[in-house]
Amino acid sequence: GSNAMISIKLDPGEHVQAEAGAMLSRTEAIDVEGTLAGGFGRSMKRAVLGGETLFFQTLRAARGYGEVNIAPSMLGDIKILPLANGQDYFIKNGSLLASFENVTLDTKMQKLSTGFFSGAGLFIIHAHGQGHIAISAFGAVIEKAVAPGEKFVVDNGHLVAWTGDIDYRIIKGGKTWMSSFTSGEGLACEFTGPGKIWMQSRNPEAFGGWIRGYVATRGGSVLSLLS
Repeated sequence: GSNAMISIKLDPGEHVQAEAGAMLSRTEAIDVEGTLAGGFGRSMKRAVLGGETLFFQTLRAARGYGEVNIAPSMLGDIKILPLANGQDYFIKNGSLLASFENVTLDTKMQKLSTGFFSGAGLFIIHAHGQGHIAISAFGAVIEKAVAPGEKFVVDNGHLVAWTGDIDYRIIKGGKTWMSSFTSGEGLACEFTGPGKIWMQSRNPEAFGGWIRGYVATRGGSVLSLLS
């Protein structure tokens, strides 16, 4: 639901991986450990090549039964996705809230052209194994099933996650480069089915631009939006 959180009950020894800073509250039985998706070596490679670090926290019931509440940093919805029978997902950096059970989190380096222009970043999160993941969005989470051979275009700023069996490429948002940039659409991702895509109804970069414009034209501060 809108502006949701997740409450997780853990048996002794069980754990959940969550986005860094996502923990809202926990019982005293829960231990918190910092981790890096894909391991230290790959994390260093991401930092050097892409300036990206994918930090997570492991929340473990170390002293009996425990409970932990987690929430995303952005205002919006949460969607739980299952992993089974070889299903895997790719998630944009910052959109994976948590993983549960026997889910493995890794990273994949995209082609330079795809990484820089897709809005997903040079490195994306690869979730595979058995269990569930929770993705978060700015605004509502929108799911789209793309039929075999069907093409579906998503604005870069609205992309959240997609299944591992779907192909995509970067295209112009409009018919020409001029119409793309004058319309404000810029670049987009064209997906070819079969597969599924998850989008967010709001664009964080566009919202940030609106705030900067609001503050600049009124000579105030971000706090003035709240007054």
